[in-house]
Amino acid sequence: MTESNRTAFERIFGGRNDRRATTDDLQGLLLQIVFALLMIFIIAYFVFVAETKKEREEQVLDLNRQKLVLALEKAVEDRRIKYGLNALMTQGTDGRRVFDADAHISDGALNLAPAAKTAFSSGSAAAAADYKDEESLRRSWYDEVVASSGVEALTDEESAWLEREISERVESVRLDARGVQRALAARLQAALIANPAIFGDVRDANALAEAIKLKSLELIKDAIGSEVLP
Repeated sequence: MTESNRTAFERIFGGRNDRRATTDDLQGLLLQIVFALLMIFIIAYFVFVAETKKEREEQVLDLNRQKLVLALEKAVEDRRIKYGLNALMTQGTDGRRVFDADAHISDGALNLAPAAKTAFSSGSAAAAADYKDEESLRRSWYDEVVASSGVEALTDEESAWLEREISERVESVRLDARGVQRALAARLQAALIANPAIFGDVRDANALAEAIKLKSLELIKDAIGSEVLP
């Protein structure tokens, strides 16, 4: 407390009986008290405004994130249809899709229903074409998801998050498509193993296993008319 304030208090509250508080002393002290209270109010107000703004920004980020997730899942589903994966799957009891490779193999050969074969053949060709340039594929996903989400402008944080999510989904769909092709090839290998004579006089077990693997993939390639994913 300053000397002038201390003196004013003493005058007002009787600390110094030999001097009486003047009107100016009282008004000056009251003005300082009012100013201090006003500063407290102003600080509290700006803290409140800042917190409210932060909460609103977080709400917008959450809403944008939800819109982007929905658009991203739609992009995944569209690619699964495009690559013919859904045509080969059935609905499981828990609601998830189930792929049974054995259901599509008959007498050691790929045996797809006409509609499924068409979808899988065209889908495999589309997948092979798309995954030749994964960087371009991720960019096309990004543009598609942003347009579909309806989010007008992404923050740097949202953009970085979306790029990471797209990379994961692009790889997940690739593994699904590759997995279906390889699962079918694996089922064909059983027939090839039962008839090793078609590979000639191959005595080395590792060489025979590799030949069977390559032959099964070649059979899938011939059946669908497209390259299988590496």
